[in-house]
Amino acid sequence: MSTKLYDGLRLTAHAPDLFELTRVISKRMREVFRELAVPVIARNVARVVDDTEVRERDMGGPLHSYTVYRARKLWLDEQAGLDDRMTFHDPLRFSIVFGQVDDDYGTRRLAYPFAGNRAYTDALMTLEADGRPLFVDYHYQNQADRPDEIRVKEWKRRRDDWNRLLGADDRETDGTLGHLPGWQLPDSIEGVFDAVLLGCKDTTIDLNAHCTIEHRMRRALNRAVTLDLDLDEANSISRVLTRNRRIERAIELYLRTADGAAMLRPEPLPDARYLDIAVSELPPVYEPPAEAVARISELYRERVPVGD
Repeated sequence: MSTKLYDGLRLTAHAPDLFELTRVISKRMREVFRELAVPVIARNVARVVDDTEVRERDMGGPLHSYTVYRARKLWLDEQAGLDDRMTFHDPLRFSIVFGQVDDDYGTRRLAYPFAGNRAYTDALMTLEADGRPLFVDYHYQNQADRPDEIRVKEWKRRRDDWNRLLGADDRETDGTLGHLPGWQLPDSIEGVFDAVLLGCKDTTIDLNAHCTIEHRMRRALNRAVTLDLDLDEANSISRVLTRNRRIERAIELYLRTADGAAMLRPEPLPDARYLDIAVSELPPVYEPPAEAVARISELYRERVPVGD
């Protein structure tokens, strides 16, 4: 059986009992969750601000005539449309399970996190008690060479410990960690907006730091140039990606010119404290200047092989 436990951890002697440890983990992971949620909020607010179709789309009910609720609905609809086995489904999820191994070498408490973002695992490794770590690395995989810094006996012990917790020969566990006790971050989809923004009028979150004016301008230029070029339908993903890179390159060349530097930019995203503004009260949707789009299209054609 192939074993790939890249994120396996061991609790140190400084880690508290499971109840107290869960409390500590819950507090820190919720903090990380709120940090990770802000870019998601910024991206979906930008979709409302920058897309006429999204502004005018019928989302049902008067609640969605307000920017924050429309952005929240975009996020929830996007997640509902994704298979839960896909990478982008529930990207802020986090859970962790615990197990204990007792043998002649003593007692070892192990943990395994399941995270949609590496920031959670990194945060776990920073948890301390009196300046000493609560977790240390205890990963194991049997389809790769043993790391040089881990002794042979230690590597074998890790293998045996994880095999005992996995219970590969037990029909009830089926070789997984799902039977072990643990903690899970609740509402990692619903809570993206609810836990961070709704009802929080004193927040100092700057959405423009997470979805910048420059990024939104380039995205608008890419969309406008693609329409202006009226390219034939690409018959492969590779060709789509190649075209997009060439468009991005043409945009970059134009923005380096004096005209590009002086070009009108989008308005900043609304302050996070005022996201309950009605969609109808937002500034007009940003449209790149026609002359800029035309010049970028020329730059694209100058560098594209004939027939592409």
